Amino acid sequence: MLKTKVVLYIAAISIISGCSQLGPKFIEGSRTQYNIAMSRTEGEQMLLNLVRLRYGDAPYFLEATALNTQFLLAPSAEASSVLDFNGNNSYGLKGKFAYEEKPTVTYTPLRGENFVRKVLSQISLDTIVLLDASGWSTERVLSLSVENLNGLDNASQASGPTPLEAPSYEHFQAAVTTIDQLQNKGGLQFKTAHNDHASQYSMITNQTPENNSLLLKLAKLLKLNLTQNNYPLVQSTYQASGDTIDIRTRSFMGVMYFLAHAVEVPEDHITSGRVRVTLDSAGLPFDWTEVTGNLLTIEASEQAPSNYAVAVEYRNKWFYVSDDDIQSKSTLQLLGQLFALQSRKSSNSAPVLTLPIGG
Repeated sequence: MLKTKVVLYIAAISIISGCSQLGPKFIEGSRTQYNIAMSRTEGEQMLLNLVRLRYGDAPYFLEATALNTQFLLAPSAEASSVLDFNGNNSYGLKGKFAYEEKPTVTYTPLRGENFVRKVLSQISLDTIVLLDASGWSTERVLSLSVENLNGLDNASQASGPTPLEAPSYEHFQAAVTTIDQLQNKGGLQFKTAHNDHASQYSMITNQTPENNSLLLKLAKLLKLNLTQNNYPLVQSTYQASGDTIDIRTRSFMGVMYFLAHAVEVPEDHITSGRVRVTLDSAGLPFDWTEVTGNLLTIEASEQAPSNYAVAVEYRNKWFYVSDDDIQSKSTLQLLGQLFALQSRKSSNSAPVLTLPIGG
């Protein structure tokens, strides 16, 4: 009998002490789930603001600055015995385990003069060269962030509310496609030189027989002097020459407006006048997929989509990016990085996750 009591006591202690080892398990499970939730809602917020801009509504950003969740564990165990003088003894063991989670998220609205100035300031050449060097497609980076390249217009009117007239973009698209092709073949690269005062950026060409046809095409488009192979990049001088490459960049908000034209507006919203319609030279609705189609496609549907990477409901419609649309998903990732570079402070820019585990 004594031996049986000892076994029950040890079992009860094991239940209680075993609960103290659950902390790491909760961390393992919760970290992944919170990571997924934060990533998903960041994408939803970006998509929602693109849709808002297409409808002429004001965007709004909330940043999660703190995340505190508390796990409350309340294990208990009870051992009992009934002794019968006839020898019919019985023993019992009861245990229960209570679990409660209390998450608290702190959101900070991104607004005020400092934030507005950042999102309305032109993207720097440093940011463009950084993104290009980090592995992003040169064509994608330039198409998003540049609105004029040596006089070639990249739908600059689309850097604000939807224009009434169709934009100019064809020659710019041809130029950045050629730059991308040359870079992939080793015929072109962007370089950074640092001195005591500032960084200097340039485009270096590698003139070889296999690159000549593309270099000639690029020189014609950008009006470059092919007697040299080093072209300094200058920002917003409005003085394009054959020896330099003048770049006028968009602001982050300009990029948002530009990409907002990738939203496919439902027909009933167009006929009811909820969005502005751009007309071409013939007076017909302009197809914005000619400008944004290789970058981003935001589809619309009456019902919640099933195959989506990110989706939001707005004005009684669902807007989403398909999960199998790799180009659009890449552009949204790049947009998120631009947002981080252009609008957020270097310190305290990520939420703090605190996980106190109590018993």
